Amino acid sequence: MFHTDVLVVGGGHAAIEAAAAAVRVGVDVLLVTQDLEAIGRMSCNPAIGGVAKGQLVREIDALGGLMGEAADANGIHFRMLNASRGAAVWGPRAQQDMDGYSSWMRRRLEAMPRLTLRQAEVERIEPLSDGFLVGLSDGEDLRVRKVVLTTGTFASACLHRGGDCWDGGRVGEPPARAISTTLQELGFSLRRLKTGTPSRLDRSTIDWALTDPQPGDERPWAFSTRSGTVRNLVECAIVRTGPDTHAALRSGFDRSPLFNGQITGIGPRYCPSIEDKVHRFPERESHQLFLEPEGLGNERVYVNGFSSSLPEDVQDAALRTIPALAGCRVIRYGYAVEYDAIDATRLHPTLEARHRPGFFVAGQTCGTSGYEEAAAQGLVAGANAALSVLGKKPFLPDRAGSYIGVLVDDLTSLVLDEPYRLFTSRAEHRLHLRHDNAEERLVPIGREAGLVSDASWEAFQETRSAIGTVQRLLSSTKVTPDQCSDFLRRRDSQALERSATLMDLARRPGIDLEDLLAAFAPDGVNGAFDRLACLALESAIRYAGFFEREARTRERVRKMSGCALPPDIDWAHVDGLSIEARQTLAREKPVTVGEAARLPGVRPADVEVLLLRI
Repeated sequence: MFHTDVLVVGGGHAAIEAAAAAVRVGVDVLLVTQDLEAIGRMSCNPAIGGVAKGQLVREIDALGGLMGEAADANGIHFRMLNASRGAAVWGPRAQQDMDGYSSWMRRRLEAMPRLTLRQAEVERIEPLSDGFLVGLSDGEDLRVRKVVLTTGTFASACLHRGGDCWDGGRVGEPPARAISTTLQELGFSLRRLKTGTPSRLDRSTIDWALTDPQPGDERPWAFSTRSGTVRNLVECAIVRTGPDTHAALRSGFDRSPLFNGQITGIGPRYCPSIEDKVHRFPERESHQLFLEPEGLGNERVYVNGFSSSLPEDVQDAALRTIPALAGCRVIRYGYAVEYDAIDATRLHPTLEARHRPGFFVAGQTCGTSGYEEAAAQGLVAGANAALSVLGKKPFLPDRAGSYIGVLVDDLTSLVLDEPYRLFTSRAEHRLHLRHDNAEERLVPIGREAGLVSDASWEAFQETRSAIGTVQRLLSSTKVTPDQCSDFLRRRDSQALERSATLMDLARRPGIDLEDLLAAFAPDGVNGAFDRLACLALESAIRYAGFFEREARTRERVRKMSGCALPPDIDWAHVDGLSIEARQTLAREKPVTVGEAARLPGVRPADVEVLLLRI
């Protein structure tokens, strides 16, 4: 007799989406975590989304996940990053009331049928012929069909600040001491990784008049199609370090666990600590820092960009060199976290262990960084664990159709030497992988896997029908030069010489589709064609030529994927390649065009250069 179909170990962002996905697919789930009060807790940055990360959240939402809804319900500051650029690289981001976010997630899980939450520590996991025997810290043994392990940064974790080192996955929370041993006994090799977090300041002790305000968007975008409108409740702000700040930081380098060998784990290259930035870029006189409130019901302010494991006195002295922070009170100083992670190439794209059927791993335990990457993996692992219980085909989003697919494919196929972070540049087809069309890309396959509810499916069908109606309206509605002269003049767009369709006008730079429809087709749009659907259609129209070129490139890569690259090529001097592509190609030394095209950091434009080279 089994106690449950799927056991989820952990209570972070991966665990939440894993448990929720397994329930949606239709099995019984037990979530075991050390502290039920810590479910969904934000260990570091109190924000959801960003460039590529925001697209991940939109994809999670399209598949019925919780992160987007939670971020909308608890968001206090919403911004669309890269909004001045093309929609393909827009990244929705929302500062969170971090205490509210955690409470919201726990309430949502507690209300789910077929899901049980339990506070305990998993001490051992033993494979059986038809499942696993799981030993808990309270002495009880459980027989379960499938296991999804999502212990984040807690596996044999220790914290560092200056010369101090103590056990913990977060301040005040013990590590998962038995998980590393369990993973090794299950046949995984472990690697040591490192992450960190910055100081938190008392909001009332900051001189906000000396900061540069960073307001939220006037018309903020929600993450979830199931949310209503969202609004900004706080302002963030920007300050900068200076030469005095850097001098104060350098004074403590000899006591830095990052530089004196105390920390052996590898940290994320693209999210370095402030001391690492000062050390690596000595020519830089200043670094930008963001002051981000952690909620409405507390006085904590997160100093984004000031992650540090230097001694408290050094952090304190450095912060006070910044004029706005000269009188600041530090609520908690920054620290570094070292933890164990697996080599994710030992996993199938389902995130099931290749050598241990029924055992799935997701989140930072796989060597990633970020709440969003963890949540996306959790959804994939939880869904596939449940589908395997039911004997159904696996859920396998591909990299051509989703950032989730890019993430999972990279993790399971590339040997990584640092914590993995998702970027738009890792996606070969990022023009297609936009935040505005996540539903179009993923709802159908999510529906097939049982992840998408009836209500969400009906809403998707209505929106798709509305988009089709508007497309036909744009193609069939003609306007004369006189009818649209004022409209075009006000937008600095060239006057028409002859009649044209609204679709012709929609293709023009500077013409906003929402404005165009309001001016010439006010009665031709129904409620299902909302702001998000409008942006999705506008992007499809604007990028049509790029999509065609991308399709041609894909076909050329397919035909030439087996072509060998010159073995003695000096990538540093190949004109036209991006810096990241040069570094990646020099390090990985791909043998063929196809191998090079699949490397993260090698962009479609870089592939074009390779094809020309061949």
